[in-house]
Amino acid sequence: MDRRTLTETAAVDDRGRAAGALVLTLVLVAAVVLVFPVPAGDIGALAGEFWLSWALCVALLSRRGWYRPSTTYLVLFGLFHGGLLVTVAVRGPAAFTAYDTSWLYEAYTPVAVRLAIVGMIAFTLCAHTRVAAARPAPRPAQYGPVCGTIGLGVELLGIAIFGVAAVKAGGVEGFLGGYTTFLRINESDGLLGYGTLCIGFGAVLAIVAGGWARTAAWVGFGGYAVVAFLIGTRGAVLFPLVAMLVVEARRGRAIRPLWTILGIPCLLAVIGLIRTARLGGGASSSLLAAPLDAIAEMGHSLRPTVVVLDWHAYGEPYRFGETLVVLPVRVLETLTGWHGGPPTVDTRMFNVEIFTRVGPIGGSPVAEGYHNLGFFGVVLGLGLIGLVLSRLERLPSTPLGDATVGVVLLPLLTGVRNSFAPIPVQVALGILLVILARAAIWLGERRRTREVAP
Repeated sequence: MDRRTLTETAAVDDRGRAAGALVLTLVLVAAVVLVFPVPAGDIGALAGEFWLSWALCVALLSRRGWYRPSTTYLVLFGLFHGGLLVTVAVRGPAAFTAYDTSWLYEAYTPVAVRLAIVGMIAFTLCAHTRVAAARPAPRPAQYGPVCGTIGLGVELLGIAIFGVAAVKAGGVEGFLGGYTTFLRINESDGLLGYGTLCIGFGAVLAIVAGGWARTAAWVGFGGYAVVAFLIGTRGAVLFPLVAMLVVEARRGRAIRPLWTILGIPCLLAVIGLIRTARLGGGASSSLLAAPLDAIAEMGHSLRPTVVVLDWHAYGEPYRFGETLVVLPVRVLETLTGWHGGPPTVDTRMFNVEIFTRVGPIGGSPVAEGYHNLGFFGVVLGLGLIGLVLSRLERLPSTPLGDATVGVVLLPLLTGVRNSFAPIPVQVALGILLVILARAAIWLGERRRTREVAP
């Protein structure tokens, strides 16, 4: 064995030992978090506990790269579940008064933080499997026109749906009404969510196609993002953007570390400044404070877990998976008239139940997991998501393989702050688009074969 081989073997062994040490550390952190709880009201300690655990999880998964599905999911999970904690710990509760933050001092908040930490660690350990780096594969010439045409068509359909919703909310003048007004006017429009989904799905397919289609997809998404930010919606831009960047990285297009280091704070600063302008105050509008304002607003996804813990502390029974399968059950009830058909306001759907009983505070995989099966539901739910994303990373980096990663990842990212019920349907729609692209390519190949045949 030559010196170079010995050096490479030693490097692999060192990386394996480092990863093993991180895994052991995460297990110990989970044990400490469960055995030694932080008292209610100590926001600094809760923030430190959460972000230390998050940093260890990110350190383990980011060893395979920042723009992998599991790493990006974990980063967003941390922002949406721990953002408000760190902002209040750093700047104090008086610095962020646009929304009610009194729930942070409730007795169930430390329990919610512990559940989020344990779920995050379960996700990380399940996602941490040996995954070979996805190498870009040659793209046959026919992939470009087919995927590009389908992708841009779907993206334009999504932009059109979003544009109609914006016009209904008052157009440019209506932007002054903010995101709350936008949602109130379009609350009965079930297509709006699918419009955002189409924008992301279409952009992913166009990026896979490359060339002019990729450029057009980014231009179209940029225009949509500007309008969406002006209205005040952030997740509808952030989640598709992350999925698009993951696909770009899988196609071998290098995303320089400097772009990430500068891009994330700049994006958060823009979100924070727009938020301040839209609400007319309630937080500092300085460039230094704006990123913390944006993180704080995202960090309210911890609240649904606090609410659910309160429900079950008063004896409310667990749902045992009902919220996860309610959509197919509703379809069955509609087709058969079973039980008189689905109710108009169906509180079996987690997002509807939260909205009806508390208000528009969003959702969380931690809260929904606990609502169904308690502590075990949190560990099982986030662990399964980690396994799914780990499996995605093992897909070969072919054009359709990369498209599959993008269309599955986007609904899962959206689920970081929403309910689970629509995710299977959204994933199925994305996979259907990939199948349609593959079918169109196959038909084109058959046509060309017949044309050249004697």
